[in-house]
Amino acid sequence: MNFKTHNHINAKTTKRFKLYKSGKLWLVAGVTFCSFVGSAIINDQIAHADTVTVAKTATTVTRTTVSADSKTSNDSASSDTVSTTANKVANTASNIAHQPNSATTNLNISQAATATSSTTTKAASSILSQADSETANSNTSQAVTATSSAATEAVSSAANQTGQKVSSSNNKSHEATAHTTSAASGSINQVSSTAIKSATSTENTNKATSVASNAAKHQATTTKKADLNLTTVTASTPETDVWTIGDTTRPRVDVVDVASYQSAMTQSDYNKLKAAGVKTVIIKTTEGTGYTNPVALAQAKMANAAGLNVDFYHYATFNTADTAQMEATNMANFLVKNNVSKKVLLFADMEDAKTYTVNATANLNTFWSVLNALGYTNHGVYTSNTYLYRDAVIKTVGQSRVWRAQYPYTPSANNLWNTDDGAWQFSSTALLPSGSDYTGYIDVSICYNGLTEDSAGTNTFSTPNEFVNQYHWEGNKLYFYGSNGQPITGFRHYGNNKLEYYGSDHAQYRNRYLTAANNQLYYFGSNGDAITGLRHYANNKLEYYGTDHIQYRNRYATVGNNKLYYFGSNGDAISGLRHYGNNKLEFYGTDHIQYRNRYYTAAKNKLYYFGGNGDAITGLRHYGHNKLEYYGNDHVQYRNRYYTAAKNRLYYFGSNGDAISGLRHYGNNKLEFYGTDHIQYRNRYYTAAKNKLYYFGDNGDAITGLRHYGNNKLEYYGADHVQYRNRYATVNNQLYYFGSNGDAITGLRHYGNNKLEYYGADHVQYRNRYYTAAKNKLYYFGGNGDAITGLRHYGNNKLEFYGTDHIQYRNRYVTVGNHRYYFGSNGDAVSTNQPQTEADIIGSMRVAQKAQQIVTVVQNGGSTATLKLWQKQGNTWRNLLTSSSRIGNGGIGNSHEGN
Repeated sequence: MNFKTHNHINAKTTKRFKLYKSGKLWLVAGVTFCSFVGSAIINDQIAHADTVTVAKTATTVTRTTVSADSKTSNDSASSDTVSTTANKVANTASNIAHQPNSATTNLNISQAATATSSTTTKAASSILSQADSETANSNTSQAVTATSSAATEAVSSAANQTGQKVSSSNNKSHEATAHTTSAASGSINQVSSTAIKSATSTENTNKATSVASNAAKHQATTTKKADLNLTTVTASTPETDVWTIGDTTRPRVDVVDVASYQSAMTQSDYNKLKAAGVKTVIIKTTEGTGYTNPVALAQAKMANAAGLNVDFYHYATFNTADTAQMEATNMANFLVKNNVSKKVLLFADMEDAKTYTVNATANLNTFWSVLNALGYTNHGVYTSNTYLYRDAVIKTVGQSRVWRAQYPYTPSANNLWNTDDGAWQFSSTALLPSGSDYTGYIDVSICYNGLTEDSAGTNTFSTPNEFVNQYHWEGNKLYFYGSNGQPITGFRHYGNNKLEYYGSDHAQYRNRYLTAANNQLYYFGSNGDAITGLRHYANNKLEYYGTDHIQYRNRYATVGNNKLYYFGSNGDAISGLRHYGNNKLEFYGTDHIQYRNRYYTAAKNKLYYFGGNGDAITGLRHYGHNKLEYYGNDHVQYRNRYYTAAKNRLYYFGSNGDAISGLRHYGNNKLEFYGTDHIQYRNRYYTAAKNKLYYFGDNGDAITGLRHYGNNKLEYYGADHVQYRNRYATVNNQLYYFGSNGDAITGLRHYGNNKLEYYGADHVQYRNRYYTAAKNKLYYFGGNGDAITGLRHYGNNKLEFYGTDHIQYRNRYVTVGNHRYYFGSNGDAVSTNQPQTEADIIGSMRVAQKAQQIVTVVQNGGSTATLKLWQKQGNTWRNLLTSSSRIGNGGIGNSHEGN
């Protein structure tokens, strides 16, 4: 397979590389051309060409200094020399490639090329002509000779413009009209005179002569300005890049490709290729819309007979969808006519410039679609780095199915290129092993990934109806032949919901995956059946296939004893936490089974509980014997923290996650209480052991100090939060006494040995103050709060007296020691130095202790008196009425009302 290509390589390594093809002209690299124009210096290295042979002789052009005055005559002489040389080249040519457009359409520059049949010289010499500085844009003509065997179908090489790197014209274009002989030999002696005459016909000779003449005319251009110094132009003489298959210093040869150029190869030649380690022969079948390789069938059968795998290629020239379809039909005719196996690998040879179009991808896909429709689905692309739409055609099959041409000058086993491709064609000047009948060159490739072997092997041609509706083993590959006797591809349903799959090579899938339409994944087991159910693989990985054999993705599967699995987007059963839906959470163990009705402790000691449906719970959870726990919105169990539920109910969950009950001390002497329902007490009492009473306020804390409640009720809780009962409490120097029910008392309190104290309406004990009780009884409570007894001096020499019952004396006498006191109606002791008032006298009367009104008559003279009406007001008698009256001679005497 020949490819016309230009490799873009580093300038430093330019001379190390060549791009060449079998049957093409070699242009020798390494020629140095120096031109001095005025003060400018031009030094240009000519790149190594894609040539078939390299001359081992050098042609030297004598350096001549040409002045402006003599330039015309010298150019004329040079013109004669070039013309003579061109004529000699034309006259010694043994063959001119008879390819369409090879010298007229494909190249815009003049070419003169002839081919000799000598295998001993195999050399080419280049004549480089350069125009002067004013005509630098003119094309430089070259007269080139190249050697080739009579069987090769060479084409002319293009001449290069001044300073342009030289490359070869290498392609595997139409060889149909190039063959005038059916066999070739590597010896000059074996070339018949008939072949020479055919190759050097008058028409071709005239063309070559005309081209050479044109070159001479261009060379004779006159320069009117500065002198032109011509240095010696010498052709370098590197070693010829010809080597023999089996050379271990070269890349491994897995593949050779042949066309009608190699029609002289014998069965023995193919056998030698097999013995040399070659595995595959790729054969040209067709080109364009009408050409078919006449020896393709024979070549394939000889390759099969040698035990070699066979692939085919089509040389493409289409640039529209319609022509792509026509060319595919041309290839398909060959395949169907010859019962070529559907497994055979088919290449599209994409190198011709005619195929250049922005629709290259679509056109090639059209080409493939025609073959696909006939069952030929095993495709690859042959191309090179310099093909203009390389990437466009590669993407129709993918890089792993690319067979790429790119030639180093000397291919080396230690320097492999294009290793990401399927195969690399690295040379077209390899020779068959020693002793072969065919001595011409052959294209060779290395295969990196088994691409070229992914074919029909030695079963290139099917035998119709040999296997009908049955399996057939070929080596270790199993095929199923349908009712038409052809091996099937794709899915095959059989038996009781059984499914198998056959690839594009028709081989049954075993122990491998298949991704079908809509990204549906299948796995085919060791027996070729698509599996169903769970499949364990690799390092504790698990996947599941439904009854339809399709892998579960992003869905649940319940297996066996209600075990639930979830398979993620990659098809693997998940383990660990999975968030989904509206804040939902589930957990799958290391066995990939969903947790249900069980706990899971995650990192940082976070505890989750997964309910009967597998979801991590939130909220309160009652369990065990009146146990309670809580899980937040993040599903994590509360520990050492509060939770406020509906209706402002507060819970506290301890270090084990359980809601507490009973008293809880916390903070700085703080206390709270949780009932048997785990709810915190608020604004309510709690009676603990030993009848200790606590009261918890609206914040849930047990209170300390005074608490007013009810209708002027008061209670007190100590620093230990326990209610005071039957005990005193001093608050802000005010003394309270709390009775047996815990309430602070009011009124008189008798205690001890005839002791008495008093608590006001504010529950505060009276101290150093009076208290008037019922029936106008007056008490005085001293500095210790006790009601006093006995004499009490106060004020400005005032004195009062309190009896053993602690009541103040009023209007009565008392003897204390040897002293007798009289206490008036206001309770104060009456002074002995002052007469008593009438009110005092009235109050001291015995009758005054029972009566509320008293009438007194005080005689003023013999028959006159003063009458007064007295009425008790509190502890004081007051005069309400005074009247003058008369009395008889015998005094008042006994009397009654009305007298």
